[in-house]
Amino acid sequence: MRVTPFALWHRARRDSLLRNSLFMMATTVVNSAFGYLFWLAAARLFPPSAVGLASAIISVSMVISLCSRLGIATVLIQSLPGDKDPAAWWLSLWTLTLTGTATTVVLSCAALLILPLVAPEFTPLSHPIYWLVFGVATLAGTVGSLLDSAFVAERVAGNMLARNTVVSGGKALLVLVLAATGSAGVLALLGAWSLAAVVGVSVGSALVIRRVGTWHGPRLRDSVRHGRYLVRRIVGNQLVGLGGSVPPLLLPLLVTERLSARDNAYFYTTWMMCGILLVVSPAIARSLLAEGVHSPAELRRTTKSALKILALILVPGMVVFLLVGTTFLAIFGPQYAQHSVLLLRLIVFSAIPDAITNVYVSVLVVERRISRAAYLNVGMGTGTVVLSWALLPTLGIAAVGWAWLAMQVAGCGAVGLDLARRRCRPDPSVATRWG
Repeated sequence: MRVTPFALWHRARRDSLLRNSLFMMATTVVNSAFGYLFWLAAARLFPPSAVGLASAIISVSMVISLCSRLGIATVLIQSLPGDKDPAAWWLSLWTLTLTGTATTVVLSCAALLILPLVAPEFTPLSHPIYWLVFGVATLAGTVGSLLDSAFVAERVAGNMLARNTVVSGGKALLVLVLAATGSAGVLALLGAWSLAAVVGVSVGSALVIRRVGTWHGPRLRDSVRHGRYLVRRIVGNQLVGLGGSVPPLLLPLLVTERLSARDNAYFYTTWMMCGILLVVSPAIARSLLAEGVHSPAELRRTTKSALKILALILVPGMVVFLLVGTTFLAIFGPQYAQHSVLLLRLIVFSAIPDAITNVYVSVLVVERRISRAAYLNVGMGTGTVVLSWALLPTLGIAAVGWAWLAMQVAGCGAVGLDLARRRCRPDPSVATRWG
């Protein structure tokens, strides 16, 4: 089969796994493209001091939202397909959304109290208007992402793409409107980010209601009772999510601390450029999770299909990066290609073991083997951070590539050992899911 956009879409019309994976990858591309336009407009129309502070505050908001929703989003994908009754479906959605909201409020309050004390540049956060804008943006970010998880659970990731297009496109448009009206401060940038997030929640809510049909409002007492039932699953999946998501966020800090800000510029540019490859397997793995929850008896077949789709998309992408990746880097400047070519190749080669571990984590989550999934992700993430810290002074920014590749290969070894153990001693509780 030829790897062309038309061929992929033709197959996606018959394959919900591929269709939803493509929608999730398209969402990442759309968010990245409009995000680039947002910050390009900000850099051109706003003073550097405002851009710097706004980007730092938005980064804090995004980290809080990420930490608040990771485990909850996975539990949503696990729970909603089994709730056939609309009342039960809405109860799960309300319970998990309220849990994510409460966590976001707690973490936001802590950040608003602590950041101005430990970092003078965050002093504006002590003003009430900043509390409001920061809180609204962070809450809307959490709720919007949970609505996206509901779309993934229902295998309608096209709604996720539509919602995110409104949010990211709205941010880019609003920043131009606010600049045209003479607003050129930090609050204007934060206001555009916050307002777009709120609109995105409204659009997402409307799409959810249209999808489900029957509306059931929140019932606090029932949600508290249901939340107690879900808490262990939330905690376990939170560890799985943190292990996979937090270490990559720490890598730029490690490079800056162990080397320099200039070295981090080379590292971060290369890491973000290669991120196009590294978003493929998480999207397909997340779609596999939704498919597996819907049809656990067909998990083995669906997993094989996911691996085939990964090969179909990843291999051509890897070839392109290996052939012209240095040219892409040179666009940023000759020094980027000179310093980052080895790092680029290491990241490209790591895409294969990274895909295997991402897919297997989804398999483990479908099978409710959460602790093993957490050990795998946390182990790889911790190992990457520790190895990077130790090797950076000696190997330069390529140390992160070596550490990332080594831990992904080690993760594949753990996957192989687990599969071999299961063949020797099959677990009756999950054997039927593999046919």
